[in-house]
Amino acid sequence: MKKLIISIFFLNILFSQHIKIPSLVFDHQALIVNNIDASRDFYRDVLLMEEIENKAGDNPPKRWLKNAEGVEMHLIEGKTKKLKHVKSVHMAFSVKNMKDFMNHLKIQNIQFGSWSGEKGTYGLRDDGVKQIYLQDPTGFWIEINEK
Repeated sequence: MKKLIISIFFLNILFSQHIKIPSLVFDHQALIVNNIDASRDFYRDVLLMEEIENKAGDNPPKRWLKNAEGVEMHLIEGKTKKLKHVKSVHMAFSVKNMKDFMNHLKIQNIQFGSWSGEKGTYGLRDDGVKQIYLQDPTGFWIEINEK
C-alpha cells in the first residue's frame, strides 16, 4: 500500500509538469437590468460602447455591447428586487483624459463624483490616479479612472 501511494505521488508530479494550465482571458460581464433600452443607451451613449449582435436569443430580452478593446457587456432584462448597490462593488474603465470625459458626462447630463461623494469632480486614489464614480440606470456603480 505504501508503494502504491508513493507511486501515485511521483506519477502526479511527473504528469503535472507536462500539463500546461491555460491562462484565463476576461470574456464578458453580464448584468441583469431593469430597463434593457435605457441600459443599452447608457452603455452605448455614455460609456461609448458599440452595440453588437446578440447571439443568445431574445428570451429574455438582451443587448450585447463591446468596448474599444473588444471586451463584451451582456445586458439581460429581468425583474430585480430593488437593491442598494454598494460603491465598493463596481466595474472600472480607464480614459486617457479625465477632464474630457467629465465634460462628456456633463453634456450627457450624467451625475458623477469622487469616491467620497463630492459631486461633479474627481478624487485621487492613494496611488495618485484620478477617478470618478457614476451609476448606470439600474444602479450599478462604475469607476472611471485616468491612465
